[in-house]
Order: sequence, then C-alpha cells, then structure tokens
Amino acid sequence: MKRHSFFLRLFLGNLAIIVLALGAGVAVTYRSLDAQFLRRTYAYEDHLAQVAQQYLERVWPLRDAEIDRLCDEFVEAPPAAGPPSDAAAQSGHGFMERMTVIARDGRVLGDSRGEPAAMEGHKQPSRPELVAALEGRPGRAVRRSETTGLEYRYVAMPIRRQGEVVGAVRVAMPVAAIHQSEAVIRDALLWAAGMAVATFALLGLLVNWIWFRPLNRLTGAARRMAAGDLHERARVYGPEELGQLGLALNALRDNLVRQIETVTAQRENLERVLANLREGVIAADAAGRIILMNPTALDLLALAGSDVVGRPLETIVRAAAVVDVYHRAMAAGRPVGRAVAMDVKNRPCHLDVLAFPVASGQAGISGLVVMRDVTELVRSAAMKAEFAANASHELRTPLATLRAAVDTLAACDPADREGLAKLTAMLDRHVRRLENLTTDLLDLHVVETGKHELQIESVPLGAVAEWVRSQFADGASKKGVALALHVAAPSDAVTTDRTLLRLILQNLVDNAIKFTPAGGRVTVSVQREPGHVRIGVADTGVGISRADQPHVFERFFQTEASRSGEVKERGIGLGLAIVKHACERLAARIALESELGKGTTVTVLVPDRPVAEAGSA
Repeated sequence: MKRHSFFLRLFLGNLAIIVLALGAGVAVTYRSLDAQFLRRTYAYEDHLAQVAQQYLERVWPLRDAEIDRLCDEFVEAPPAAGPPSDAAAQSGHGFMERMTVIARDGRVLGDSRGEPAAMEGHKQPSRPELVAALEGRPGRAVRRSETTGLEYRYVAMPIRRQGEVVGAVRVAMPVAAIHQSEAVIRDALLWAAGMAVATFALLGLLVNWIWFRPLNRLTGAARRMAAGDLHERARVYGPEELGQLGLALNALRDNLVRQIETVTAQRENLERVLANLREGVIAADAAGRIILMNPTALDLLALAGSDVVGRPLETIVRAAAVVDVYHRAMAAGRPVGRAVAMDVKNRPCHLDVLAFPVASGQAGISGLVVMRDVTELVRSAAMKAEFAANASHELRTPLATLRAAVDTLAACDPADREGLAKLTAMLDRHVRRLENLTTDLLDLHVVETGKHELQIESVPLGAVAEWVRSQFADGASKKGVALALHVAAPSDAVTTDRTLLRLILQNLVDNAIKFTPAGGRVTVSVQREPGHVRIGVADTGVGISRADQPHVFERFFQTEASRSGEVKERGIGLGLAIVKHACERLAARIALESELGKGTTVTVLVPDRPVAEAGSA
C-alpha cells in the first residue's frame, strides 16, 4: 500500500461506517421483532380471555367451588395456540399464569393463585381493568398484584347473561415472562451483532493504524494548542495532504503566538497604566455592567478588592452622586462632570467626577467614569482662606494698638514722662507680640513645607535639659513659676535632629509657663526607653477643657482661657501646631492629657535614629 494513497485509506475508513450501519440495523431489527412478539403475546392473552368469557357465559351460573376449580383447570391446560414454545416453557404453565372470576358486586368467585374467601372485593379504582369489565367493556392494565406481589398484564372481559353483566373473568400474564422472552430475542441479536462488530473492529484497528495515526497526532497537537500549550508543534509526516495540514497548523500556531504576545503586552501595559493612575477609572458596558475598575477607584469608593467585573454599577458603587453622573452622561450622550463630597473610610473626601460615553461595539466599553481625589486641594484652599483670616485677625489687634499708641504719642506732651513710659511699654509689648507671631509663622512654614533638611546627630539628654534650663529658667522665675528638670540618665543620647527637638521643647515649655499662674510648677522629664526617648512637659496651669482638646493642635486655635484674658500673656495659637508638624518630621508620637483647672501634660516619644521617610515627610 502506497503512503500517498489517501483515497484508499479513506475507502478503508468507510468500512467503519458499515459497523455503525450494522448496529443501526440490529437495533431496528430488534425493535421490529420485539414489537411483533409483543403483539402476538398480547393477542394470545386477549384470545385466552375471550375463550374463558365464552365458556363461562355458556355454563353460567356455577357454584363458587366449581368456578374456583374451573380457574385452576383452565390455567393448567396446555394452550391451543400462543407465542413461541420456548417462552411458554420458561413460564412453566404457558403464558397465562392466573385466572380470576369476579361477581357483579366485586366479590371474587374463583382464583387460580389465591383463596377467594380471603380476598377483598375487587371492584376498586385500583383495578381499572375489572371496573371496565363490570361496566360491560373489555379492560386492560399492567400493575403489581396485591395478592401475589408480582407485576402482571391483566385482561378482563365481562360475563353476560341474558344481555346483563353478571360478572367478569380476568386473565393475568406475568410481565417477567414477557421480559424473559424479549431477552431471548435480544440476546440472540446481540450475540450476532457482537460477532459482526468484533470482525469489523479488527478492520477498524488496521484502518486506524494505517490512516488515522498521523491524523490523530495532528489532532492531538491541535488540541494541545487550543488548550493553551503553544510550545507544541505539529509533526509533519504522512501523506502529502496531511503534511500540508501539519505545515498550515504550525503556521497558524506561529501567528497565534505573535498575536497573543501582542495582546498580552498591550493588556499588561494598560493594566500597569490603570494600576498606577492617581485617578480612579470605571468602565461599563451598554447594560451598565462593570468591565474594569482600577485599584484607585476601589480605594476612593472604599470597596473591598473583590471581583466586581460583570456586576451592575449600582450594586458596587454605593455613592449615589457618582452613579447619577454616569447615567446623566449616558443619557445626554456627552461628558458630564460634578464635584462630589462623600465620606470614605470615615473621613470626608472630595472627588472630581467626570463621566462620558464611549462609542464601541455591543460587547465593548460604552461609558467611562474618571474620579480624581481633590480632598487635599479643597483642604488646602480652605486652610489658606482660614490662615489668611486668622493671620489678619491676629495682626489687626497689635497693629491697631500700635496705631493708637503712635497717634497718642504724637499728641502727648514731651514733658509727660509717665505717659510716655506707658506708651513705650505698650509699643514694646505689641511689637514683641508681632515678633513672636512672625517667628511662629516662619517656624510653622519651615516644618510644614519640609524646607528644613534633617541633620541627624547624637544629642545627649543632659544637654537637652541644660538647654531648657538656659532658655526658660529666668522667665519662669520672674513669673513665679517653679521649673523642674528630671533626666534619668544625662549621659544617654538620642539620635535625632537637634533643631526640631529644641523647637518642640521650646513651644511646649513656653506654653506651660505661659498658662501656669504664679505659684505653679512646670516639670520637664526626659527618659530613655527601648527604641525612643520619652519627653514629658507637665504643668499645674489652667488646663484645657475636653471640648477643646481635639483642636489644640490646629493653627491659630486658642482655648477659652487664652481668649478671655484669664492669663496675662496671650498666645497666638501656633505653638502646638508647630509641635505637631515637627513631630511628624521626626516620626514622633505626641499625646496630650489635661483637666480644666488642674494642669496639662504633653508626652512626646522621639524615635532613636528616625527612618529616612520621616526626613522627607
């Protein structure tokens, strides 16, 4: 046989079709024989019922004992005609295994398999064949016998006497015997078909070896490629036609690899871009179902990182304003933007939302929602406005006082030394206040903008205490406030920025002395602990109310005591704001405890060797 004889192999392959045709023929033959057998069997049963009917109508009436004996004799008698003898032999007594005679009222007069006296009335809906026969028409049914527990096919005929139905005769044929006869036919056909199939199977194996082997290999290679194994290549051999098929399959594989690499690269690039965008992006199809949502959108909407693709936009995005912008854009067919204020993770958030339709296919992107977090911009604008208002307010009082003092000085008598002294003291006090305000504003600007580069060095704790003493001992003494310094181990040191550390202490100690009346006490403690230094500034001053404590680190915030003038020297509300920002630069933690009228304690934990990120914050 020549290797290139493809048509000859095709001819041999067609022999397999004969096997299928043979199987179909066997099935059709079996159905035909089985149908013919059942028709003959059912006709035979109907014939026996008619014979019993004719005989009983001729000899009726009979005594119950005679009817019962007649039923036994009728069943045991050999059939005059019937189905094949092998089926009759398997049933034992022929196909009819049971005969029953029933009176008009349903009482059993005779039965070949049971005791009539022990049987209940048979005129019941559960025996439809008897109901039909007692009504004057033949009845047939297939069901399980309540007497024997076996499944039978029942045929019942009415017994008439002088035109009236006086009873019924029922013939029962076991279904098992019918099935056994069917099995004989089926087994014979199956054996014959099996032998034929076995013969053709040998030819089929030969055909598969000769013809289908290279085709199967090509098919296997194609399946592995379709499953994603693009490293697979089809082996090119066999007939010329199969060789061309292998070459075409390999060319298809190469083109598919190039296209997948291109699509994969494009998708990865798109995913990288979307993942690194600071804007949140949501894409939806024409039905409003989400196609993609980048991580920024999930974070802005406070959504968990669950699978959102394919779900309706309304079920995922619970911000009604964002959904409304999307629907308005889709309805108008043009971009629609809106500023949205909402709470995200229990914090206020301001979003700039822009939605616009996209022209694409039915299954593509139909609409885009782009969200940008402008919370910091809004907050910065509000802070600038508040800062300008607060700064203007703080500057207005000393400037007005200075103007009044200057005007008074111009009209004052040069010989009035007492008046000149009062005006000079007033000018000095308010100029000093302007100087302090300017210094605090510059310090706040430095720590907020990060223009001060951290100079990390080892700072001895004893040197910290001595600096505090040199800066504030005289001022505290003049005011009548006791200043106490406690350093657990003066030789210990902390690696941090000396300037920011001094700025923190300067504002904390200055506030403590300022808001502690004469006779009070200010205590500064410095203690080394694992990984950080604990600095505490405690005073016995006026204290801070619980309502004011959450706001004391805000710029220009002043407590009620400082605003009402209960202390002689007012602050300007920037000291603790400077402390907070300086702590952020050093990655330090700050805590405040205070009770109105009993004093305040501020604790700062300064880490040793702060991380590099703290210096760039």
